Amino acid sequence: MTQVVVAAPAENAEPQDPAPPRDRGRVAVPLITCLVVAALAQIPVLRPGWFYFVDDAATQILPMWYHLGHQVRDGIWPPVLEPDLLMGGNLAAETLFGVWNPVNALVWVGVSFSSDVGVAGIVVRAVALAALALGCYLLCREYGAARWSSSALATALPLSGSLLHFDTAKWPAALLAFVWVPFLWLVARRMVRGRANAFWVFLIGALAVTAGNPYGLLGVCAVLAALLVEAGLQRKWAPVARLALVSAAIGAVVPLVYLPLVRSAHMTWRTTSGGVDNSGTLAPSLEDLVNLGMPTYVPAIPDVAVPAVYFCWFAVPLAMWCDWSALRERARELAGPVVLAVGYLLIALGPSEVWMFRWPLRVVHYGYLALAVLLAVVLTAGLRLDRPRVRAAGTAGFLLLSVHFTAGRSPDVVTLGRAVAVTVLIGLLIAAGLAVYRRRGSGSLLVVLQVGTALTFCAQCVWFIGGGPDLQHYFPSSPKQVRENYAGRYEGRVLQVADATLNVPVPGEQAREMWRDMVIGNAYLLSDVDSVGSYTGLGFRELSDALCLRYDGSTCPGAYDALWHPPRGADVRLADLLLLDTVVVQHKIVPQPVAPAGWHLAERNARVSVLVRDHPVSAGAGYLSWTSPHLRVRSDTSSGPRGEAVEADRSGGGPGRLIFAKTAWPGYAATWNGTRVPVRAGPAGLLEVALPAGPPGAGRLELTWTPPSARLGLASLAGGALLAAGVGIQQLTARRRDAAGAPR
Repeated sequence: MTQVVVAAPAENAEPQDPAPPRDRGRVAVPLITCLVVAALAQIPVLRPGWFYFVDDAATQILPMWYHLGHQVRDGIWPPVLEPDLLMGGNLAAETLFGVWNPVNALVWVGVSFSSDVGVAGIVVRAVALAALALGCYLLCREYGAARWSSSALATALPLSGSLLHFDTAKWPAALLAFVWVPFLWLVARRMVRGRANAFWVFLIGALAVTAGNPYGLLGVCAVLAALLVEAGLQRKWAPVARLALVSAAIGAVVPLVYLPLVRSAHMTWRTTSGGVDNSGTLAPSLEDLVNLGMPTYVPAIPDVAVPAVYFCWFAVPLAMWCDWSALRERARELAGPVVLAVGYLLIALGPSEVWMFRWPLRVVHYGYLALAVLLAVVLTAGLRLDRPRVRAAGTAGFLLLSVHFTAGRSPDVVTLGRAVAVTVLIGLLIAAGLAVYRRRGSGSLLVVLQVGTALTFCAQCVWFIGGGPDLQHYFPSSPKQVRENYAGRYEGRVLQVADATLNVPVPGEQAREMWRDMVIGNAYLLSDVDSVGSYTGLGFRELSDALCLRYDGSTCPGAYDALWHPPRGADVRLADLLLLDTVVVQHKIVPQPVAPAGWHLAERNARVSVLVRDHPVSAGAGYLSWTSPHLRVRSDTSSGPRGEAVEADRSGGGPGRLIFAKTAWPGYAATWNGTRVPVRAGPAGLLEVALPAGPPGAGRLELTWTPPSARLGLASLAGGALLAAGVGIQQLTARRRDAAGAPR
């Protein structure tokens, strides 16, 4: 038999302390919060499947993400130019796609592998909202909030009205920019407290700036300014200096992202010259923001039929029971979220357009992030159960006023019934929460808050999602189906003469049948059709004027006639300058299009007529569409979207001209036999290269494009990174010096 010998402890051995219990909630609570948000984000899809595939998301962003993903997979990064898209091809100046952001590139690649970009968009939204919930949770914890209150607010914020119905549903690029803001705030504050290195602040700030959304940039500036105030009030002068230097380093990233827009704006519809407008478009009022706790309140904003200013159901009713002295006792520590909340309140109530920023509703959820932090901190201090009648009266008064305001906005039985139902629900939830808090403490209150958030959100989805017939456009989302639909029909370079607003379903028409012959915006990027139409927020004024092109690629009836006449400054038809091989004409625009010389009618159905050139011209590798008569082109090759080379023979000594079928965005440069030659906007805004007089003979034209001020932007980025690295190294050195000098 084997004997087991147990060694006796030494006489003088000190008793060992038991291992501390494992803190499972440290990971479990934020993980569950993220999963809850991701799950709740799927509920709108159950109502109408197209909730996340509407407006700009369907017609601009997701098709472009799909296209950019394929470009990245082909080795093109950053994809700053797409010459085939003409007006919408200046991706560097568009900024909203965030072409310099590597995380965005990962999103594009993921979308490009999807068999349905609508489904891919749902996945992107779910991940982004879960990440936002995590950022909000960690930020609340950074300010000392308890796990339960941090989780409750982190669940509510991603489901708030302005964020859900606008950035998430319609403008997912703006959502991706907003996701970085709480993480920047978190890391920057940890740096002020000596818990994080300055370089991490720069890295996250650079990702937030390169996301490309100006509201994200505004959020970065607001967060850093609020933290400077917060640290200054606490007289942490060394961290203030570091934060100021890191803020300057993050600011050095801005030229790379936004200088192309500034340098190109004079050729577009957009302007960066400033100005203030107060048209009231998407501008909430103070009355609207007061009702941020009412799930059924629709703000008094034209063309808005959803609870766009909603924050969370317990924000105001439960506030009547909070101990607000916590804010007074920690006034200096909480100065950051207070400054941010007040600042965004003023912006939301300000003019509807200031400089490049418009539609104040788009910034409301930035202010709600600050409110979430403050409310989480106040809830952590505990609820006050004294004077219950007064507090209950305050809660009831708010709920009754909310019913009054809600019914006043839409005085009908349905609206009143919804308001009364949700008011009763909130009242019961508040009563249940107070009872749970009285018996089991604050941690148990989380269950009531989360259940209430889920119930009110489900009610909103039932009442406010899926009821708008103007949204049911059934945009195509399957690249395979789109490719199969247009295969062999629209060959070569294609222009669509159509008005998307007239392409509405008729009774008995199948859901997606109306997109069988034409699509809107960037949707052709899901197929193999080489369409020159696109969705753009910038435009190109000269080309737009020549073809009356609109932001979504639609045209007016005059575009058809303009194609068959030479534009000003040219001797050939505009269709020839654009190297068009196919023109798709919507009958609601031009009922009976007549094929001009050199073209024939290839297809005609109830919706469109398809005109095809007798002898295709866009099969070449380059974009050269016209040259002076004494130039004989031997070859024209394109070396990607940003380069092209033309070899030609000159038969005379006079000056020459070459016109290319791409828009003359600032940034083009050309050389003839190694000598720089002028580049300018030619007929209809197309790129024109002017050759000086010279002897006859062979020559080579090299044409290249770089974003305007790209070198300055890259140099500024490098300088900012070096500055941030220097601050980070100094921070490490100071920490080691302090540790070495500390008494043992």
